[in-house]
Amino acid sequence: MMMNLENKEFTFWNLISKYTIEIPAIQRDYVQDRLYSDLKKEECDIVGDIAKSLKNNTNINLHFVYGKVDNQELIPLDGQQRLTTLFLIYWFLSLGTLSDDNKQILSKFSYETRPSSEDFCLKLVKESIVFQNDIKISQQIINSKWFFLSWENAPTIQAMLNMLDVIQEKFIQPNEGFFNLLCKENCPVIFHFLPLEKFKLDDEIYIKMNSRGKPLTDFENFKANFSILFDTENKSKLDNEWLDIFWKFEKDNQTINLKEVDRKYLTFIKNISLCFWSEYKDISKEEKDNFSIFKSYNDIYSSGHDFLNQLIKIFNELTTYTDTEKYFENFLKPNPDYWEYLRFYAVAQFFVDCEALNDTKTYNKWMRVCTNLINNTLIQSTEEFYKAIRSIKELTNHIQNIYEYLSLPETKISGFLQTQYEEEKIKIKLILGDKSNQWRKAIKEIEQHPYLDGQIGFILNFAKIDNGYDINKFLDYSEKMNKLFSSKFQEKYDCLFQRALLTFGDYLVPISGHYTFCKFENNLRAKMDNWRKVFNDDIKSNYLKQLLDAIKIDSIKNDLQTIVNNFQENENNWMSLFIKNIGIIEYCVNYQINKVNNNNINLARSSAVGWRKRAELRTYVFYKTKLEGKESTFYPFKWAWYYDSSDYTPCAVIDIWNYQSKYSFELHICYSDNKFSLIFYDKNGKVLPDEIIQKLNQKDFTSNIEKNDEDVEVIKSCTSIINGNIDFMKVEQTIKEILKM
Repeated sequence: MMMNLENKEFTFWNLISKYTIEIPAIQRDYVQDRLYSDLKKEECDIVGDIAKSLKNNTNINLHFVYGKVDNQELIPLDGQQRLTTLFLIYWFLSLGTLSDDNKQILSKFSYETRPSSEDFCLKLVKESIVFQNDIKISQQIINSKWFFLSWENAPTIQAMLNMLDVIQEKFIQPNEGFFNLLCKENCPVIFHFLPLEKFKLDDEIYIKMNSRGKPLTDFENFKANFSILFDTENKSKLDNEWLDIFWKFEKDNQTINLKEVDRKYLTFIKNISLCFWSEYKDISKEEKDNFSIFKSYNDIYSSGHDFLNQLIKIFNELTTYTDTEKYFENFLKPNPDYWEYLRFYAVAQFFVDCEALNDTKTYNKWMRVCTNLINNTLIQSTEEFYKAIRSIKELTNHIQNIYEYLSLPETKISGFLQTQYEEEKIKIKLILGDKSNQWRKAIKEIEQHPYLDGQIGFILNFAKIDNGYDINKFLDYSEKMNKLFSSKFQEKYDCLFQRALLTFGDYLVPISGHYTFCKFENNLRAKMDNWRKVFNDDIKSNYLKQLLDAIKIDSIKNDLQTIVNNFQENENNWMSLFIKNIGIIEYCVNYQINKVNNNNINLARSSAVGWRKRAELRTYVFYKTKLEGKESTFYPFKWAWYYDSSDYTPCAVIDIWNYQSKYSFELHICYSDNKFSLIFYDKNGKVLPDEIIQKLNQKDFTSNIEKNDEDVEVIKSCTSIINGNIDFMKVEQTIKEILKM
């Protein structure tokens, strides 16, 4: 029989014995603990007043509680703060003595659409704690096995913990007598309940009148709607076990960023849902960029693809997953790239198919194959993305025996770089056919090199013999490559590796209309534009093999230096200028040059794709070897420098020869079409003095005649041309002759 609630006195136990008390979503968080930020405010001491009432058995009226009753649920719209405080007092006083029947009654207090608060209240009653006098009650609860880390920063739960500390301070310890008194008909703690139906008010009008409602965030609204798809057990996990997955990213920070926890949580659901969608939808770039989980979740998870059960499996496995390779962390970035999507999707598919993270052998095989395929395939469009998604999905049919499946001649894989797939088949056959595990260990070690990143087919080719592959050769080549592609050789040793390799032949590869000595950047696009063009070219990779054969693992640096030292210097050979001179390759921005022919080589001086600013190889080498830092040898000139240019001829410059206090002479050393040009002039554009012209003419300089503004022929510059074989010594000698003037 339903209780008549109209404007009567009630106790908390009266109501909760008859109804489930559910704090609605429209209410703000529990905040009554804030009354105790200053305990001198006795007029606000509701806990102290209740404690006195119980000790003195005197009545206390907590005034009106407004709300409504709907199908045995009492929903308070004003008074939830007081009701929550009463719930906590009942719980504290009953610690250690609460009967199963009373547990059942007290557990009927909950929070709608805030599963964390709802579950906390339930755990508090059902699991409870063993009370200790000398430890704060809040700390005892936090230390309990059933307490989730994420709850520490849930505002309502944090406020409840604070209030429980206040309750402990006021009551000192649980008190069965007080609890029993609170449960009796003559309970001294009462309040009035006024049903909204009596006043014909709906929720919205009430909220506007009282300004008490707290709007849920977009994510909270989404979770409230999304949770409807789950059964009771998994709905609870959304705000507990599964929330803890994302909480772990913040728990070690000095300041907890709750918005970032929610962002990661929502990003995960959005990104994994996009992957699910791509299994059957040919998505466009616009659809990917504008994908909204708020609009799409119902279609995706209500379809016939069993995605909801898959999501549950993934969530459950993530609670114990150790993200060593940061596949999961990268998946949670605001804008992960296609590779980051795919790597975690492969992890997720393992969760769905296997569910057993302790099966590390199967997991490692699966992820090795998937990451090798993913990391070495250029995926730059949504079409390439969804084809890769579907290829991984197809492979999951063989996840338990992935090696055996890929070793079959008839097995084909689409959606990934075919040369990488063929390489995987070779490696797997070597691994399966080797009982000693040597191949497995050797392949795994070199695959993990950050630059090679699973693509090692060229090393296998180097180790090829008539009847297969030589493991010892493979180990030797792998070890040498590991050292050559270490940070030392990338950042130190004056490009010794590139210079030594150039002695075996022109290994440079084309890039955007130019050529590169190859950089070591780790992104896939850069790898494909640089060293992988060497690895995958029969002629250029043979130069690399010859170099590896010529060096020993224990003396690589010395052996490379010996190769460079033994190379016959030839100023007519453009490669020689790079090989024999330190700092020339490094001067090329992005290690790029423009090679019109062997006699016209420009060095990149801009990082733009179609760079125009340049230096010229031979004049720059001349500057570095004959002029830089040698100012004292070309007096009366005072300074030497190099002029890079986009629009004019790049050249080496010697300048500031102050002559007769009227002139400032300058000498440009240029090169083009197999000849040097030395141009002497006044930097301010003055006509050269006759005596200087005469002396220059005597030293094989030709006067450059031009007309001035009055149409009179004048000479402002003189030029010396050095034809034929390129001879730095001849250029240097010509300059010295000028200095004698």
